[in-house]
Amino acid sequence: MTPNVNKTILFVPGFVADTYSEIEASFVELCSKPDDDIRFLWLVASGASKYDRYWKSSNRSVLSEPLYVTHLKRAGIPCIVADISKYNAISNFLLFRRIFKDYPIDAVYTHFGFERFWATFFGKLWGKITIWTEHWHSLGTTHVFFKKAFYRFFVDYFISISQFITQTLPKHARVFTVLNAIRVGEKPQKHNGEQRQRLRQELGLDPSATIVLMVASFTAQKRHALALKICEAILAVRKNVRFVFLGEGPERKGVIRKLREVALEEYFVLPGHVENVDEYYRAADISMFTGYNDGFGYTVLEAMRHSLSVVAFASGGPAEIIKDGVSGLLINETDAKKFVSGLMALIDNSERRSLMGQRAHQVVEEEFSRDTWIERVMDALRAIVVSVPVRDP
Repeated sequence: MTPNVNKTILFVPGFVADTYSEIEASFVELCSKPDDDIRFLWLVASGASKYDRYWKSSNRSVLSEPLYVTHLKRAGIPCIVADISKYNAISNFLLFRRIFKDYPIDAVYTHFGFERFWATFFGKLWGKITIWTEHWHSLGTTHVFFKKAFYRFFVDYFISISQFITQTLPKHARVFTVLNAIRVGEKPQKHNGEQRQRLRQELGLDPSATIVLMVASFTAQKRHALALKICEAILAVRKNVRFVFLGEGPERKGVIRKLREVALEEYFVLPGHVENVDEYYRAADISMFTGYNDGFGYTVLEAMRHSLSVVAFASGGPAEIIKDGVSGLLINETDAKKFVSGLMALIDNSERRSLMGQRAHQVVEEEFSRDTWIERVMDALRAIVVSVPVRDP
């Protein structure tokens, strides 16, 4: 390793302002680690821009700064507070000209939102190394021609969060694949019967039912309509089951409307976006995920960390996380009937799902720890900005 190189990476997150999830925590922890080669400088939103994104609009008037900025300050990570405009190219030009003049930036590292396009564009314009973390199959959505052109001319390196995502990137791309991770810590303590009942009652869940949890934004890719059909098939033969769908999104109202039409509301709980998601994981018996071509599947990892067996389709990132028949069940992505039978098998066999849950936690501990992830990301960044060869995993 080359000592005291001190390359500076401008980190442009594009995070949602009122959440501090495992993703935000991962990058704050990554950038807070002392390192001889690389230091980070964050370009963060003020929280006052009309373009800042919030999960709950009511938080816009409550928060004085994005939640992740508070954690940056606690960790002693330096940051520049400035808002990137969505449409004003001149304003953005002046902002990045000032940043590149005032700070010795060597590379620009981007993540979410429209901010990453502007940061990458101006980074390349000023001769900086540009690094783009790809979190989803962006070339499978809209404006594919323009995205491909942008990637080709402005992105020097990609950091991909799964092999699935790596395969979706242009063939010319220089890619480092680093699977996401999670802070594991101690194995979550299981509540005894009385504590579990009390927790379920507090969450509005039937204490005596088998609880199946799905944590996913209500978007087309997560396929809640299919999830609903699977749940209907389960309820046709097992009534002592309750389904919890956590998350927000454009399709949530449609799912609620469908539940009313089929008169199954009493078997479902849809609280929307919640801050106490860990409590729902602790209260649940099984986790399910019906997403298609999901970039990674962070909620699958969260469920496994809480020692829950997971039933998911063998599509996208979840297929790289779950060990079929060991830490969960992977179902052929076109076989909804098999999904039903697999889920039913776990509903009917508490011993099997408990054993799978224990193995799931072990898989997370051994293969998806945040400390290992930090090492791999830093190896990739050193290879990019310091030209240090990547170590063998």
